[in-house]
Amino acid sequence: MRVLEFEIRSGGTVRIDLGKCESCESKACVKICNTPGMGEILELKDGVPSLKPTLDEVKRGACTEDLACELECELHGNKAIVITLPLPQLDEYLRDLTETPTYLRGR
Repeated sequence: MRVLEFEIRSGGTVRIDLGKCESCESKACVKICNTPGMGEILELKDGVPSLKPTLDEVKRGACTEDLACELECELHGNKAIVITLPLPQLDEYLRDLTETPTYLRGR
């Protein structure tokens, strides 16, 4: 399996299954990424998405982490992108929900 995976500034990762990209007709992720104001970090190389900046540049913030590539790929592409973001506050919130009785929440 051919995969493009890179770390982003938040500590999350973007994983693109390039095998699925080969048969994708829309290339929706590359189109949305290159819309003015978006990250503009993806380009087509040999028919699949590739990074324009270096991995270090992406990790330092070249990727705007707008999640648009994942959404466009899900809606108009081959569902080849998975973005994983660290959400420590969500884990804490969910833990509090299970530990705090409903009648005490929000006080």
